[in-house]
Amino acid sequence: MTDGMSTPLYKRRALRDLTGPVLRPGGLGLTRESAVKAGLQPGDRVLDVGCGYGAAAGMLAREFSVCSLGLDMDFELLRSGSDVPVVQATAQNMPFRSASFNALFCECVLSLTPDMAATLAEFQRVLEPGGVLVLCDIYPRETKYSDQMKNIPLACGFRKAVGRAEMEALVAGAGFDHIIWEDLSPVLTQLAGQAVFDHGSLEKFWAGVFGQDCGSARKTCEIIKASRPGYFRIIAGNNCLRGVEKKR
Repeated sequence: MTDGMSTPLYKRRALRDLTGPVLRPGGLGLTRESAVKAGLQPGDRVLDVGCGYGAAAGMLAREFSVCSLGLDMDFELLRSGSDVPVVQATAQNMPFRSASFNALFCECVLSLTPDMAATLAEFQRVLEPGGVLVLCDIYPRETKYSDQMKNIPLACGFRKAVGRAEMEALVAGAGFDHIIWEDLSPVLTQLAGQAVFDHGSLEKFWAGVFGQDCGSARKTCEIIKASRPGYFRIIAGNNCLRGVEKKR
């Protein structure tokens, strides 16, 4: 269990084998779709928070002609090589001036941060007034199991995932408006189906994650199944008045 908590899911070989370098549901196709919906324009300054290996930030630069910058706290992922500039830092304390970016992407990372409200406030700070936030993450569709999810013996987004109402309140409370919520749960279902195809069952996939620790795999599988996890995308605008006030 100690190893499970010290080595997060995104650094486990079983997940990398399942998702490739994007390390999340939906792959680059979902990021590409989000970029279109967010209305990215050539020359936009775009920050990818929790960029990992830099796959999404690189794609945005190549296909949308934006000025992409990746940020991640994990030096081992960053040093693996990226074709865009990257910065090592935490999402709660980013080394950028206020109003530095036109758009900010955070895909399956917010739920890994120690304080989601503080992280969203930092997102609001570095976005220019009227800038766009693209946020994707896991959420429990059965929120009564949220406390049980905190007991998953692995550092992962499932542990701190919150329901739709709470997430929308967090985003609005940080100063974002025109919040558009989309349920993208089929991409999570598709990923689970691939895990079953590759491993024979979800429990066997989690056993691979835990290094054949069948007890932890079974517990994790049962808790996640009960919570009926989904996947969402929020696209929201940075409230101009809040942005102006912070710059003063």
